[in-house]
Amino acid sequence: MKLEIKNLSFSFGDARVLNCISLGIEEGEFVGLMGPNGSGKTTLLRCLTRYLPSEARTILVDMKPIHTMSDKEIAKTFAVVPQTSATDFPFTAYDIVMMGRLPHMGSRLAGESKKDEAVVRWAFDRTGCSHLKGRRFSELSGGERQRVIIARALAQQPKVLLLDEPTVYLDISGQFEMMDLIRRLNTEDGLTIVAVLHDINMAARYSDRVVLLNGGRLEAFDHPDEVFTTNTIRAVYGVDVAVRKDPLTHDVFVMPRSPIVLATKRGRRIHVLCGGGSGGPIMRALVDSGHSVSVGVLNVLDSDYESATDLRVPIIAEVPFAQISDDMHAENLRCIDETPIVVVTPFPVGPGNFKNLEAAMYALKAGKRVYILTGSGESSIDFVGGKANAYLCDLADAGAVKIRNLDDMMQLIAHEETANR
Repeated sequence: MKLEIKNLSFSFGDARVLNCISLGIEEGEFVGLMGPNGSGKTTLLRCLTRYLPSEARTILVDMKPIHTMSDKEIAKTFAVVPQTSATDFPFTAYDIVMMGRLPHMGSRLAGESKKDEAVVRWAFDRTGCSHLKGRRFSELSGGERQRVIIARALAQQPKVLLLDEPTVYLDISGQFEMMDLIRRLNTEDGLTIVAVLHDINMAARYSDRVVLLNGGRLEAFDHPDEVFTTNTIRAVYGVDVAVRKDPLTHDVFVMPRSPIVLATKRGRRIHVLCGGGSGGPIMRALVDSGHSVSVGVLNVLDSDYESATDLRVPIIAEVPFAQISDDMHAENLRCIDETPIVVVTPFPVGPGNFKNLEAAMYALKAGKRVYILTGSGESSIDFVGGKANAYLCDLADAGAVKIRNLDDMMQLIAHEETANR
């Protein structure tokens, strides 16, 4: 079954909510429907089920326009799981799920068939809520209700499951349980899934493709890797994020960037030689205190490279896993020429990045102030047979100041700033 949407527009009075939406969803896909509040996500779902009217031939199921389909055909094609479900009647969970069989009953007066009962049992088993059959729906928790409503949707035996924020009101464990259930229905039962989601990381984790709406228009429709980029998220949601890949699943995930202090740069420029995650806290502290910061040579993919990128700190970038080239080393020295202070963090030192220590010696000989942040120990992690630790001792003998912790270093820099005013 293929679902096609062709130039779909919809308005509430004079307010245009959807504007020329065109996309195609293949059988068995899991599609996340994303966008800011008011972007048209729920309206699009309602158009798919004819709850809201659309123009002829704008929505097709296997080339058949939905406006030519009967109500029973629509109900056998689409099943809807709304954001919330409630009833004032004393229905049990079993009653609610059996309602999903209405499109398959020849007559409501005929009652339930053995097939209906078998399908309902299967739906309860599939959603893991058979123990709720005899309980009143109104007495169930939010997560329990959601499972029962999904069971009702399964009882319809649809081809497409439409879900409007299926994890709303659930705690984090409930959210993952719900999304895992929906994913299993997709992969094991072959259901096509279209789910309105607000959590970008959830959408990236579970969706095959993502529809991103913005102001009623289709902003993007592609694999999560292609949709969830820093520029796109900033343009659509108005927030600045860092986009990463999970090292285990390779799914993209986003993290809001910490607010950057944009106050007047009252402090002097400071150049940081770091790597392996040792530089993040010092970069953050220096930026927050109003200093202009630059960073020595870092391999792309180094965690300090990512920290510097998040903080918008200028980086001298080397290709991943490569030794520092002569060109990048020269660029590092040019940066040192422009700064009065150089900070050396306790970064792991190997043959590939030893030139960063040599850059610190260059700074001392050029009359720069050099601070060596030792951390809890007295040395960096030495992968060059003691050569790095010996070189750090040479730096100290040449005038570099060893400082044990970040707070002491920030106080020393602040004291120097005050003395130089």
